[in-house]
Amino acid sequence: MNSRIFFGTLRHDRSREVAHGFSYPLHLYAIDLYELPVLERLSPWFGYNRLRPVALHDRDYLYPGEVPLAQKVQQALRENGIGLPPAQVMLVTALRQFHYVFNPASFFFCRDAEGRLFAVLLQVNNTFGETHLYVLDTAGDGCSSRTIKVFHVSPFFPREGDYDFVFALDADKLAITITYRIAGEAALSASFTGSASPMTGAEIARTVLRHPLRAAMTFPRILWQAARLYFGKKLKVFTKPDPCSPLTIREAPPPFLESLGRRMVTSFLGKLDHGELLVQLPKGEELRFGPGGTDQAALTVRRPRFFRRVLLAADIGFAEAYIDGDWDSPDLAALLSLIGHREEVLDDRRLWPALAGRALNWLSHLRRDNTLNGSRRNIREHYDLGNDLYQLFLDPTMSYSSGIFEHADDSLEQAQHRKFAAIIERAQIGPADLVLEIGCGWGGFAIEAVRQTGCRLLGITISREQYEWATRRVREEGLEDRIEIRLSDYRHVEGRFSRIVSIEMLEAVGHRHMPAYFRVLDRLLAPHGRAVLQVITMPDQKYLAYRLGSDFIRKHIFPGGHVPSLRAAARAMAARTRLEIAEAADIGQHYVRTLALWRQNLLAAKDRVTALGFDESFLRKWEYYFCYCEAGFRNRLIRNYQLVLNRMGESGGVPG
Repeated sequence: MNSRIFFGTLRHDRSREVAHGFSYPLHLYAIDLYELPVLERLSPWFGYNRLRPVALHDRDYLYPGEVPLAQKVQQALRENGIGLPPAQVMLVTALRQFHYVFNPASFFFCRDAEGRLFAVLLQVNNTFGETHLYVLDTAGDGCSSRTIKVFHVSPFFPREGDYDFVFALDADKLAITITYRIAGEAALSASFTGSASPMTGAEIARTVLRHPLRAAMTFPRILWQAARLYFGKKLKVFTKPDPCSPLTIREAPPPFLESLGRRMVTSFLGKLDHGELLVQLPKGEELRFGPGGTDQAALTVRRPRFFRRVLLAADIGFAEAYIDGDWDSPDLAALLSLIGHREEVLDDRRLWPALAGRALNWLSHLRRDNTLNGSRRNIREHYDLGNDLYQLFLDPTMSYSSGIFEHADDSLEQAQHRKFAAIIERAQIGPADLVLEIGCGWGGFAIEAVRQTGCRLLGITISREQYEWATRRVREEGLEDRIEIRLSDYRHVEGRFSRIVSIEMLEAVGHRHMPAYFRVLDRLLAPHGRAVLQVITMPDQKYLAYRLGSDFIRKHIFPGGHVPSLRAAARAMAARTRLEIAEAADIGQHYVRTLALWRQNLLAAKDRVTALGFDESFLRKWEYYFCYCEAGFRNRLIRNYQLVLNRMGESGGVPG
C-alpha cells in the first residue's frame, strides 16, 4: 500500500517586524485516494465517510458536498486548466480524530502514469471558516512551485506577497517547506519534516492511543501563538478582507446578526409602495421591491455585513456602510430619493434592534452642545477642513448655502448672486445701514452687499479658516473702510444694527440655545430694524422625533447641528423677545440643484481632494452627504426659508 503515516515536526519561523518561532511534534496521514476502499476494510479504527476514531470524510475537502474526493480533485484540475487525469493522488492531511479536525493546510499530490508530480492542490482553511484552493503547477522540476497570496490566513500579515513551495514525498520521507515573501523579503518560513510508518490497522491504533489529543490541540496552539504575538510582541492586526478570488471555495457562514439583518432589512424594504428598487446581493442574487413605475433605483450590496450595520444602526448604519464601501448605487441621489419619499411607509424606527444604536448616537449628539466652547469645536470640525477643499466645489463667491436658479443654464455663481440680491432686497439694506452678518462664512455676501448698497457691515465667524479668507478678500476688494470681519461668537457682539442677516447659521445653534439666540438678535437689532434669516427647516410634524434623535448629518457632517422647525423657531422668538416672522419664502427646491452641482464639482476634483490628504472614505462620506440632503429637499422633507423678522409694533422697513 502507498498510504503512510508520517511522524515529524512542524516548525514556524517569523522574520518580519519581530522574530518569533515555535515547533510542535505532529503526525500527518498520506492517503492514496484510490486506496480508500481498501483502507476502510483495514481496521475498525479507520473509517471513510463513517464515524470512527480516525476518519476521512469527503465533505471536509475541496468543494462542499459529499462527492467522492477523487472526483473533486479531477474537477479542480479540469477547472483550472489541467486536463491530465492523475494516475495517483496522495492526500497529505490531518484526519478527523474522534470526529474532530481543524486542518490549516491539506495537500493533494497529483502524479501521472510515470510517477511524475505534475500538480499539487493546496487546500487552506483559516480560522474564520473559509477555505481556499491554490493550484500549484510543479511541471517545471516536479518539486517546487510559486504562487501569489490571495487568501487571508494570519491576522498578523496582510493579504499580499508570494509563497514559495518545496516538496519531497516518497515512501520513507515527507518534507514540505513554505516561504512567505512580502516585497521579495522573506517574512515567514513554515515546514514539516517527517518519517514514514506503514498505515496498518495496528499503527493507526497505536497512533490514536499515544496521541489522543494531538488533533484537538491544533486550534488552541494557533490561539496561543496569536496571543503571544498580539499581547507579548504588540504586533499590528490586519482586519480580514472579504474574499477576492473565485478559488475561495468555501466562505464563512453568515453570522447570526447578518442573517437576522438580511431578513429584517428585506422585510423592511418589502413595504416599499412606490417605484421600484433593485437590490443585488454579493453572489449575484437579485431582489426587487416596490410595485414598479418611473421612479427606479438600484443598490448593490458589496459585503454581507451591510445588513448587520443597518440592523444595528438604521439610517446611520446605512450611511456608514456606504462610506466604507459595503454597498453602492449607480445613482445614489435617486436611491435616497426613492426610499425617503414616503417616510411613513419606510420608517426605520421599525428596525427595533437599532434601538440601542439610536440611543448611543443620540447621547453622543447631546455631548455636542453648542455652548461657547462647544460651538467653536463643532464649527472647527467642519469648516476648518481647509479653504483649499471648499474652493474645489463652491463657486467663486465661496457661498456655502443654497443659491436661487432662475434659468436652466444658470451657473452656480449666478444662482448665488441672485440669492444675495434676494436677501438684500428682503432686508431693505440701504447706504445708511449698519449691517450685522452672523456667520459670514468666507465673506461673499458681505462684499456683495457693500458693493450693491454702500452700507457698512460687520461679519462674524468662529471659523479661523473662514476669518482669514474673508479678511483677505475684503482687503483685496479695497473695502476695509466698509467691512469688518471679526472672529467672534454671536453672543459676544455689542452694539445696535439697523439690519441683521444670517444665512444658514441658525442650524448651528441647537434647540436649547434658540431662545438665547433670538434674545441676542432682539438686543442687537435697532428700533425699526429688520432681520433676514435663511434657514433650513424641519416639518413641525417630525420635529419632536428629530430633536430626540440623531442622524447621519449630525454624527458625521455637522457635529452639534440642529435643523429647527418654523414653529420651534417662532416659539423661541416668542419666549422672551418681541420678534416675529413677517415674511417667509421657501427656496428649498433650489437646493436640489445647488447640492447636485456641489457634488459634481467635488467628484470631478477627486484627484485634487486626494492630494489634499483626504481619502476615499472622506469622498464617499461627502458624496453621501450631498445626495442625502438633495433627496431631502427633492422630497420636501426639509425646506429652506428666507425669513424676514420684525419687532411687534414696529415697521421694520424704515430705512436706517
